Amino acid sequence: MAQAVRLGKRFQLVLPKKIRQRLGLREGDVLLIEVTRKGILLIPKPQSYTQHLSGLHREVWQDVNVDEYLREERKTWQR
Repeated sequence: MAQAVRLGKRFQLVLPKKIRQRLGLREGDVLLIEVTRKGILLIPKPQSYTQHLSGLHREVWQDVNVDEYLREERKTWQR
């Protein structure tokens, strides 16, 4: 459910308490902002991108022999 917020004098906005709690946000956290076709999107910035992306698409690589894959891939690099 969307909640309305009002911009302050210096274009600041206050996130409602329920939203802050749901996202686990604390004072000093950094949010990433992206402009979309319909408006803006606020995303909490991960503390570590490495940790945040760890395991991404794990299922894609599930049945792949990584060493063999890398060996074949490196062959294509040589001229």
